[in-house]
Amino acid sequence: MLVKLGGSLARHPALAAWLAAVRDAPGPPGRLVVPGGGPFADAVRALEVPLGLDATTAHRCAVLAMQQYGLMLVARAPGLRPVETEDEIAALARDGAAGVWLPWRLAGTTPELEPSWAVTADSIAAWLATRLRARALVIVKARTPPAAEVDALTAAGILDAAFPRYRRRFAGPVRVVGATPPPGPGRLSALLAP
Repeated sequence: MLVKLGGSLARHPALAAWLAAVRDAPGPPGRLVVPGGGPFADAVRALEVPLGLDATTAHRCAVLAMQQYGLMLVARAPGLRPVETEDEIAALARDGAAGVWLPWRLAGTTPELEPSWAVTADSIAAWLATRLRARALVIVKARTPPAAEVDALTAAGILDAAFPRYRRRFAGPVRVVGATPPPGPGRLSALLAP
């Protein structure tokens, strides 16, 4: 079960409640936070042109921004285990634990992810959900998105431009929700149900 916490939640008052819900939710073990890029990715965007970064380098820097945001989330939520590899992710389920994915080792240089700003943490979360055969993917945005299909959310700029393509490869349900109201463990379990 994957919960992508967007970078826009970095200073959001509901962030702590989402992290606690992932950590404490009853039900399926192996819950995993996929971090957005947050202010770290914003820095990459701002510096891409002034530093003359090519698309591949900027993409890799953005994945490292997700890594930094993930480390920040781990520091904010004791009890969420940092994990990088598929073996470490599988161990979460075996241990009945929850964690935060640090994406560099799996996503940093893979040719499966297009090196462009069309592929942000939203698409990377769908890519990971497919790779792990996750039961469900929840994408949490700072503001509550309108109830709409993926294509409409993409057209509105709520999901990244490549998301529909990566989403089509994932067999499980995808739910896009707003950060408020903050979830209790029961609500998160309902969102993660197939």
